[in-house]
Amino acid sequence: MFASSGLFSGIPCPFMPACPRESFCVYSHTLKDTPPPESVPTPTPMKRKLNTSEGSRSGQASTSQQRASKPTTTVTGKTSPGSSSTTKSSAEEAAELAAKKRKLAAEISSGPPSGSRSATASTSTPSKATTTPAVLMARPDTSSSSSSRKPTTNAAGTSRPSNSTGKLTVSGPPVLKIDIRAHSKPLFRQAVATQFYNEFLRIYTPLSSEGACLATAHAVDQEKDVHSKTNQGSYRSLAASILQRLKKRPASTGIDDVGIDGDWVDPSLKANEDAVLEKIWKAAGRYVQTVKELEDNGYPVAIPRGTPPRYGPKKECERCTKMFEVSEDLEGVDMHACQYHQMRLRNKLHNGDKIKYFPCCDAPQGSTGCQDGPHVFKDDEFLDLHHRIPFIETPKDCLGGKKPHSVVAMDCEMCYTTGGFELIRISVVDKLGKVIMDELIKPSHPVLDLNSRFSGITSLEEAKLDLEQARDKFLELVNRDTIVVGQSLENDFKVLRLIHTRVVDTAMAYLNYRYSLQKLAKMHLSINIQESETGHDSFEDAKTCLDLVRIKMEQDMAS
Repeated sequence: MFASSGLFSGIPCPFMPACPRESFCVYSHTLKDTPPPESVPTPTPMKRKLNTSEGSRSGQASTSQQRASKPTTTVTGKTSPGSSSTTKSSAEEAAELAAKKRKLAAEISSGPPSGSRSATASTSTPSKATTTPAVLMARPDTSSSSSSRKPTTNAAGTSRPSNSTGKLTVSGPPVLKIDIRAHSKPLFRQAVATQFYNEFLRIYTPLSSEGACLATAHAVDQEKDVHSKTNQGSYRSLAASILQRLKKRPASTGIDDVGIDGDWVDPSLKANEDAVLEKIWKAAGRYVQTVKELEDNGYPVAIPRGTPPRYGPKKECERCTKMFEVSEDLEGVDMHACQYHQMRLRNKLHNGDKIKYFPCCDAPQGSTGCQDGPHVFKDDEFLDLHHRIPFIETPKDCLGGKKPHSVVAMDCEMCYTTGGFELIRISVVDKLGKVIMDELIKPSHPVLDLNSRFSGITSLEEAKLDLEQARDKFLELVNRDTIVVGQSLENDFKVLRLIHTRVVDTAMAYLNYRYSLQKLAKMHLSINIQESETGHDSFEDAKTCLDLVRIKMEQDMAS
């Protein structure tokens, strides 16, 4: 800082006697003869003029009372009457008057405080109405009951203010809140949400204003659902698939005919369930694989007989193919003994030659694994599996005397434990695609790897049933004649320790080649599945299998 030139040293400080910059103030803090109060410059108010005479009289009156109540002090710090007292009074009057004028002018120019409304402001109406889409913040309610109605914000970042009846009151294209953790660009996500909104608005047009509010809310929920199931590379394709399905969706017939894609069920399908689905699924028996076909594809078709082979302490690792000794108690070094690649080998062209590589790290065939962990194994020998946990056959009647389902679709998730491959989740849907069972299973051995990349399961804290209890619950839904639909169910029945031969395997229903479920869904249903970074959705897999079988039967019936 430069030193002051002293040009203002002869002017009394307008903030006296409580100047916050006393040590550095450029004005004078010495009380001496000063010009009259009228000569002190005052700021010009912006909205209304200040009554100087009234302010002066009030300032003089307060100063007089203060002068009468206590003595004044001179520059030397001694109390003395006479001219010194008069000089101090004039300076104080000038300083206090200037401070009051500035404070009042600032209050006038800045308007009423934030959060308050004058009587005029509350009754006036804006000259030009402004309309906005469904925005992040709703216009505040000026009624007396506004405190009881608070906007609710969903995880996608849009505000959904609701009225006293609990119905949504915000409509229009949603404006998504920018999330720095999102894998896709904000502008692209906003464009996707807007397109979803346009389709939902068309679908919910018969529901009038309530439908417009639902269109906004469901557009946000649909985009959020797509974002949660994809990564940056798959976001566009899944969003496009859902948008195409929304475009084919008919207008809503009522408040019960609403929902985002994946939750919505066609009401015509519900109404014509007996007439349409029963006719279709009645012919499902023709698509059941033979026992020989099941056996050739690794299905357990009968209770294993004979003496199990001598148990060997060494197994081949399912990941790195090395031999290791199975143990229940693993030490620290055992938890990093296996070096493996997460993804299987694929082919690609390099300089005109076809080479094999691992997509997880782009390393060539034969390279050291990019991941480490404990050695794991999976038994496929029925006698070994039967020796550990016995197989049972599906009973003729449902457990508990309940009515069996004629057709169900099933999908199981497994993990690696010290005892091999074990069941940790079972999901079952009926022929309408409705979930009728979903249970997490407690494995009988310590878990080594939950296979979260495929199973989508990161914790088993909520698991309440063991294998036998979960299997009994499944047998309350099916009997020996129930058709079980699924993709490559041989592993599912192995971990369930269940013998069931009424199976429609989608991997075998479409002949010529055992395509993956993801490939079949793309080829025959024009949808993309299993693209979530958090693992497969077992409900989505089961329902996709159901749709694949239904589509094939409809095509065969039509031809």
